Amino acid sequence: MKLSKEVKIGAIIIAAIAALFLGVQYLKGKDLFNRSRTYYGIYSQVGGLVVSSPVTINGFQVGQVSNIELYEAVPGSVVVSFIITNNELQFPEDTQAHIESLDFLGSKTVSLKLGTSNEFAKDGDTLSVSIETGLMEEVNRQLAPLKLKTESLIASVDSVMSVTNALLREDARPNLKKSFESIRRTLASIEHTAESLDGLLMEQKGRLASILVNVESLTGNLSESNQDLTNIIKNFSSISDSLVKADVARVVSEASAAISSTAVIMDKINKGEGSLGLLLNDDSLYNHLNIASDNLDALLEDIRLNPKRYVSFSLIERKDGDLKLGRKDIEKIKEELNKE
Repeated sequence: MKLSKEVKIGAIIIAAIAALFLGVQYLKGKDLFNRSRTYYGIYSQVGGLVVSSPVTINGFQVGQVSNIELYEAVPGSVVVSFIITNNELQFPEDTQAHIESLDFLGSKTVSLKLGTSNEFAKDGDTLSVSIETGLMEEVNRQLAPLKLKTESLIASVDSVMSVTNALLREDARPNLKKSFESIRRTLASIEHTAESLDGLLMEQKGRLASILVNVESLTGNLSESNQDLTNIIKNFSSISDSLVKADVARVVSEASAAISSTAVIMDKINKGEGSLGLLLNDDSLYNHLNIASDNLDALLEDIRLNPKRYVSFSLIERKDGDLKLGRKDIEKIKEELNKE
């Protein structure tokens, strides 16, 4: 069967259109004959990233950017779609899609920073994103501290110049001359003091040497007594351990209770309660004892002077018609009175 000329032309035109479509799709990063996986990233700005920009892992290209468009759900955000052409490539779901510079001309690429998750990203997932700092932003960041220091330095220089101008004024020159003269005298005084100190050290060199020898001897004695000091410290440690083990709280509590009881007793005595309180606070018993003692003295004196009123036995010594009692007689009379 012979095809007509019109059919051949139509077939050629259709083939050309198909080739053109496939070429345009390929230039857009879409390979219609290859089963690829698509992933997404949402950025605040893409800064030079374009469709068909490479997608790399450690510098090795594994795909390309397929589409870039504004994200209507979040105003100002940009959705970047990129495809992975290697069907066998798997990467963790926490992998980060990082936009970075490809060269100094401003070309950008999407570099996949692999994560550590045990789960793999699936076709159609949205990955976490990050953006490399631009060259101008990095320069500005590096120059910002220098700028601040320069401004501070300029301000300091301005202050110094102001002070210098104030010092160099015509009316300030006499004061400046006086200040320099005072500084000169101060330096001369310091120099004189240093010379005096040097002379004093030379004069006292022997004494200083003797003091150093004594200090060395003292340190030697301390070194020799190290064992004794150690024993003393151990003894203090033993004493402290004994105090810790002792029931100090109980002893203090008992002492406090005893002091409280004593305070109660003394309070009762002061108030005149009980026999001891009455004895200390009531004067009547003291007065009665004094009266009884006086009466007893009067009775003994009366017995001595008039013994016949009380006794009639012959223990009384007589001499020249006078009646006298001896010491033994008086003691016997006291014993008899006590028995009654």
